[in-house]
Amino acid sequence: METENARKNRSTRAARPAAERIRARQRPPRRPQMTKSSVIGGVITLLIVIGLVMYALARSTTSQASAGLTNAGDLNPAPSQLNVGAIGPDFTLRDSNGTSYSLAAQRGHPVLLEFFAVWCPICQGEVPIMAQLARTYTPKGVRIWSILANPYGRNYEASSGTDLRLADKADLAWFARRFNVQYPQLIDPTFTVVNQYGINAYPGLYVIDKTGRIIFSSAGHQIYASLAAALDQALGGGRSR
Repeated sequence: METENARKNRSTRAARPAAERIRARQRPPRRPQMTKSSVIGGVITLLIVIGLVMYALARSTTSQASAGLTNAGDLNPAPSQLNVGAIGPDFTLRDSNGTSYSLAAQRGHPVLLEFFAVWCPICQGEVPIMAQLARTYTPKGVRIWSILANPYGRNYEASSGTDLRLADKADLAWFARRFNVQYPQLIDPTFTVVNQYGINAYPGLYVIDKTGRIIFSSAGHQIYASLAAALDQALGGGRSR
């Protein structure tokens, strides 16, 4: 006959698998172990994310630093330049450093206005003429100013009109440095002045006398003698052109 102890031992052995199954269900699942390849993959992903963030920040900073000085949609000049004998419309514009220039404040001084584009080969080629005029006539009281009259940057002409990047401060600095500009370069941010003065070709040139009246109005290349004659007239009289 089976003893009492034997029955107890048999019952205990029978109950043990069931108890073990219950404990197994109660244990928390094992966490997967990190392999070397998964760690490397995570690091690479993190580096990619950091690189994308830094690239976006750099693009944003560059975009802000090189913002265009004008808006191409604002350029809508009158059909032709103003005629000799008209009073030059007053304006106040600033250069890239923020210095302000007012035409009305120059009454008593002749003013030579050159409306230019940074990409314009004729404008680039006339800088030495303008510089020579500045050296000769600034001591006599003449004001010589250039005004940015086209929205596009230095590569517009070279790209046959396909590079539509807007001219920025770096373009003005490049133009001044490359061609040795020694007179103010003014910015007309909404092209209000450019439109009033009817600038459809570059450079557009005006000589305004001491009373504010236009005595010379022309577009395109001009030789030194023509501009000098107009400035002499503005200083001392002569025929209008």
